[in-house]
Amino acid sequence: MRKLAILTAGVVLAACTPTPDEDRSCAELARARANAQMERELALQEQHQAGGTGQAELQRNFIAMDAERYRRAVYEECMRRREQEPKGE
Repeated sequence: MRKLAILTAGVVLAACTPTPDEDRSCAELARARANAQMERELALQEQHQAGGTGQAELQRNFIAMDAERYRRAVYEECMRRREQEPKGE
């Protein structure tokens, strides 16, 4: 639960930060950020791998699920922000 709260806070902060990829679609932006997050999590898991192979596979599945939730949250926030942008300016 705490991890989800941290991810949600990260989504909000990341969505509010101006990025050089404003020309990218929300789907592309969300996919890129989720992939980067998943790569970081997998690298950390490899460094701290404590369990056997079954434990590692379970952790990878959770990391992938977290990345998918993050991707959806970034996409939804991006779409919400773009709908609020003034048109024609």
